[in-house]
Amino acid sequence: MAASSAPDERAARGGTPATHSPAIELGELLRQYQLGLVLIAGASADVLERPVQWVHVSELEDPAPFLTPRTVLLTTGARFSAVHDQQDADAYVQRLVGAGVTALGVAVGLHWDRVPAQIVSACDRLGLPLFRVPYDTAFIEIVQTAARLLEAGARERDVWALESQRAVASASLQRDGLGSAVREASARLGRWVCITDRSGRIVEFSPGSARSDVQAEWIRRETRRLVERGVSAGRIGGAGGGVQMQALGRRGRVLGVLAVEDRGAPDTAERTLIGLVAALATVQLEHRGGIDEAQSSLRDAIVQLLLDGDLALAERIAAGALTRVPRGSVVAVRYRTPEGVDPAIVEDLQSFDAGSPGLIRATLGDAPLIIAETRHLPAIRRLLLTRRILSGVSERGTLPQLAELIDQADRAVEYAVASGAEGPVDYLPALHDGVLHLLSGMPDARHRAESLLAPLRQHDRRHDDTIEHSLRVWLAHHGQTSPAATELGVHRHTLKARVQTAAQLLQADLDSPDTRADLWTALRLAEKRA
Repeated sequence: MAASSAPDERAARGGTPATHSPAIELGELLRQYQLGLVLIAGASADVLERPVQWVHVSELEDPAPFLTPRTVLLTTGARFSAVHDQQDADAYVQRLVGAGVTALGVAVGLHWDRVPAQIVSACDRLGLPLFRVPYDTAFIEIVQTAARLLEAGARERDVWALESQRAVASASLQRDGLGSAVREASARLGRWVCITDRSGRIVEFSPGSARSDVQAEWIRRETRRLVERGVSAGRIGGAGGGVQMQALGRRGRVLGVLAVEDRGAPDTAERTLIGLVAALATVQLEHRGGIDEAQSSLRDAIVQLLLDGDLALAERIAAGALTRVPRGSVVAVRYRTPEGVDPAIVEDLQSFDAGSPGLIRATLGDAPLIIAETRHLPAIRRLLLTRRILSGVSERGTLPQLAELIDQADRAVEYAVASGAEGPVDYLPALHDGVLHLLSGMPDARHRAESLLAPLRQHDRRHDDTIEHSLRVWLAHHGQTSPAATELGVHRHTLKARVQTAAQLLQADLDSPDTRADLWTALRLAEKRA
């Protein structure tokens, strides 16, 4: 037999391909009939599908330390003389299995007329494929044949990678760009693919059959953890299988996460495609964030149209603003963000309406507002609670009840501010429908409030003054001049003079709790009427 000489073991270890090198199936090598290779042990249902990345020749008694996974080991059996019994054979084969060897090839006709029975038995029991190499087949032929097959496979993967990248790039040009790109990538990879925002809320995923997997709570939790730690990538295992995660955005500004089902480490072609999806998703998320400010006026207009009852026009404008008017059961959410708020909180809030149909984030009356279908409420609550954002949540209702829902959210957020709550506060009729709310529904009460405040308003119009507003702030601070003056940005003596002017105009004793109660009620009723 013309066997090639074994290469130096240290050199072989240094030249072994990396884990992500192209691979062929063992069956492809065994089906090269000119080699005459015959499988004689270790057969199993998937034996022909076992991956091969390298073919190595060694005559060492223990070659395992110098082997990498997915290697086919060839030997003439020169050191099999050291195998004295079945225990020695089992130990030899077990070391190969531990090294991740794909198969063992033993040449016959040089040192052995047939493969030793102990080696055959060990391979059968330990599940290591064993094939016989005929005397006329040189090891170099097997190595060269495997190299040609690997090279052909690499070319096929290159073609696959190029075609897949083109298909995903083309899909991204569709109207539903990010969604189309994710669906195409998932089909090409044979894995589910998911894009989430910073909070772990799903923006896009495919295929639809993987919904239960991508919505697993542990995936959302790990996504959020990846964002908070500022880690660029990670590989996490869970009850439903592993997931590979990659942060989207740039250093210091993470916009979301790309999660891909982990079915083993991807090869170079797959990593390239996943990288393309990450780049496209980053561009899409940045684009959505960048146009948010430009579209804010449109969203404000949509909310005003909904309040006016013009649903048809609101939906037409929403279509141009790349959003959708909420349908069915809806809620209103008011929230307060402190000055100098962390930009990450703003990005989290912006991410809610990035590609989420049925949710509108707008501004109404100089205060932020979210109108959303009730299915979005759990995700909204999570963000508000995690970020400790003072907020009020209305009852569930429909769009014709929107004004009432917003009023409920306003009262709930006022209670949140007054009580120092951290996170969302739900509107409860028993807590919020007090005497003032009952009076607001009585025309006589509203008319009496207008009459009571008329002297202040006439004075303010005639002298371009702010007596009414100053009085309201003073009453809101329980008649304490210093904090009220600080809020108004005036000297406390100036505010004191304005309060005295109000008392003269109203001909009322502002030290009286009854007078203060009447004035506060009138001011609140006038606000509701406005």
